Amino acid sequence: MILFSGLLSLGFYLHLRDRVISNTYEKMNIVFTQMDALGKYVMYHLRPTIFEIFYEAGIKDQFILEAMSTTHVRKIVMEYFKEHFPQVTFERVSPNPINPENRYRDFHYTLERYFIDEPKNFVWRGPMVIDNEEYLIIARGIYMERPCFLCHGALKDRPKSLAKYHLVKADFPWQEGDLMGIELVRYPIAEALSEIRAQVGGIFMISILSTSFLLLVLEGLFYSIFIKPLKNLNAHFRALREGKISLQTKVQEFRKDEIGELIDSFNELSSHLYHSQRTIYENLKTLETLFESITHPIALINRCCQIEVANSAFKESPHKHCRMDLVELVIYTKKPLRVEFFDEKERKHYDLALYPVFDRDGEVIRVVQVLQDITEKKLLEERLILTEKLAAIGQMSAGLAHEINNPLSGILLLIRQLQKNKVTEEERRYYYQLIEEALLKIQKLIRELLNFSRSSSLKIERVSLNRIIENLLELSTYLLDREGIRVELNLDPDLPEIYLDKEKIEQVILNLILNAVQAMEASVEKKLLIETKKCKDKVLVIVADTGPGIPEEIKSKIFDPFFTTKPPGKGTGLGLSVSVAIVEKHGGRIYLDRSERGAKFVIELPIKEDHKLEMNRD
Repeated sequence: MILFSGLLSLGFYLHLRDRVISNTYEKMNIVFTQMDALGKYVMYHLRPTIFEIFYEAGIKDQFILEAMSTTHVRKIVMEYFKEHFPQVTFERVSPNPINPENRYRDFHYTLERYFIDEPKNFVWRGPMVIDNEEYLIIARGIYMERPCFLCHGALKDRPKSLAKYHLVKADFPWQEGDLMGIELVRYPIAEALSEIRAQVGGIFMISILSTSFLLLVLEGLFYSIFIKPLKNLNAHFRALREGKISLQTKVQEFRKDEIGELIDSFNELSSHLYHSQRTIYENLKTLETLFESITHPIALINRCCQIEVANSAFKESPHKHCRMDLVELVIYTKKPLRVEFFDEKERKHYDLALYPVFDRDGEVIRVVQVLQDITEKKLLEERLILTEKLAAIGQMSAGLAHEINNPLSGILLLIRQLQKNKVTEEERRYYYQLIEEALLKIQKLIRELLNFSRSSSLKIERVSLNRIIENLLELSTYLLDREGIRVELNLDPDLPEIYLDKEKIEQVILNLILNAVQAMEASVEKKLLIETKKCKDKVLVIVADTGPGIPEEIKSKIFDPFFTTKPPGKGTGLGLSVSVAIVEKHGGRIYLDRSERGAKFVIELPIKEDHKLEMNRD
């Protein structure tokens, strides 16, 4: 309010000041014009006429100061003028005057300097402080004209009677056109401005009073219309926050304006929040019940690995610790993590799963930890794997019997030859060597069969996939030859060795080979393609056949447990599902790839530099 009134008064003051200054300059111009006209009349009319009368009367060297001096006449006239306008001052001064009263003062030299520096400007106007008082001034230079030489020239040309007024002892140095002095009109502005300030002060006070009255009226209206109901609404909010009233309590304010609509909307919102709160409370209780009823230990962990919420199973579990390395890994990768470990003390297998909890910005703020006892699952998997191994051994039994029978027949024949006394010592040594080689071959087959059929947990070691495939093909030679299957090997010679369980990967590859053999029983062209290659940070094993392929309608089911298309007695339906479990334990995957003919399975296994790296990460 003060700023507005002050700015308004300041603007009004500046406007009035400009008007006063403008009017003052107009009045001063009138005075200046009048004095100038009076001086020209004396110089060009009155003075020549008087001199003409003197000459006709025979009077020479006479000068009437009151009638013939332009400066004297101007000053006398201004004296009468000041009786009515005492503020106006007229001055006609020179640095070298005839009358000493008309000599320059200090501020006159400032004005003279302006006319000397700016000879083209004949008039100067503006404010100036003289004797600590501010004046408006209009000044004009006085330049030497021919009529002026009578009094302001050489001494010999001056009227003798002029000496009785003012004594001048030397000639004046001026030439025609020289600046010989300044004439000016000045007007004190302080008095006029003081009147303006008084008027503006009155306007300022009237503005303050009127604006104050208006604000008081508006304050009263605003308080009754807005502030009072808003205070009631705020008090209602505070009571809700402090729990003194419930969300069902309505604000009692009956109005039909916008405030009334706001209060109605608030009452509706309060009712909606009440019902939502009840629903959330019921859902929360349901979740708490479900959370507590889960038998697996579950906990909510913050970024500092501190347990925030946990169910009863977690509190009673011996594994209540938090693994900071796993939590940091989930926070960094923003992906779930699964880790299996074996408790030597309890002799149990556990599956530890960690799931990230995100905020609105996609940052991980908490981690959900779930611990599950998978001992029975592991035992079941081992039984299934052993069952599938035994089934594979059964399918290979005929080939194994043939592979063992051939060396045994040779050994029997050689022993019969040795029983005869007709063999020489050299032949005897040769027969013994053949018998030893045959027995070693049988021993190798039996060892491979025992290793393959042995049930064990993952035994990670650094092995060559190419070597595993070659050993399996050697074990399956009789079966492949009997079925007339041509094997095409395309093994990458630069394939790196990787960390895996040799026996279990053998089981997976052998299962795919046996499936391919059975699929090509009725095929005309029987070709088994086995290929290995490296792809970025993985190695691939590809097993493809030229059989009839897998129909589209069952492709999504082939990895399901106990699903099989083989006749009864020829398959358990567990081969591919067990293979999936084994490969996933190694952090890889197995899938059916597209093929123009037959079926094409691909095994992907990761290349790990350290066999201690964790597995089974989602």
